[in-house]
Amino acid sequence: MNQISRRLLLGGLTILPAALAGRRVLAQGLEARRVPFELVQEAIALPGAAYVGSRQPDVIMVEFFDYNCPFCRRSAADMEMLLGTDERLGYVLVNYAILGEPSVEATRVALAYSGLYGHELYLDFHTALFAGRGIVNGQRALDTAIEQGADPEKLIAFADSEAVTQAMKDAVSVGNALGLHATPSYLVGPWAFDGHIPLERKLRIVADLRA
Repeated sequence: MNQISRRLLLGGLTILPAALAGRRVLAQGLEARRVPFELVQEAIALPGAAYVGSRQPDVIMVEFFDYNCPFCRRSAADMEMLLGTDERLGYVLVNYAILGEPSVEATRVALAYSGLYGHELYLDFHTALFAGRGIVNGQRALDTAIEQGADPEKLIAFADSEAVTQAMKDAVSVGNALGLHATPSYLVGPWAFDGHIPLERKLRIVADLRA
């Protein structure tokens, strides 16, 4: 097993938990909020966002998630089903590490993996990391990445880069601007949803936007 320095993975991000103090992280109600189009575009264009859906979408769903959020684990399973049955749905994954140091560590590795190996391979890493149980930290994320074929030295170097640090800060900035108060949170069309959305409701939201 490769041992990672926690100092490396947390470098430059120790301010994030304090900046997010008081955020609610349990599933919230499903009332939608209309948000500015420009902020939705900013979320989709985040440097750390992974685009894993259709290349010719008619609807795009953006998910802000944390690898230590139990509802996000459920959402990962929903995403596989959605993408497997809907060829027109765009899907964007935004790493939103708000649940403490293990999440910050794991997100650093995740963003490095996505940056090195691309969004399509990142989807496999993402689902594999959520397939396990227990706390997801940097070591577990690195082990998962290596199982997926990643070069550990390159991955750790990228994870410790300023580019990854800035990508995480940018995600927090956009999330704050959107007023997101939970993980997972979603953007679909002009609407923002705080908290987990059951699969049946996601299908209905997408269908309503297409109507």
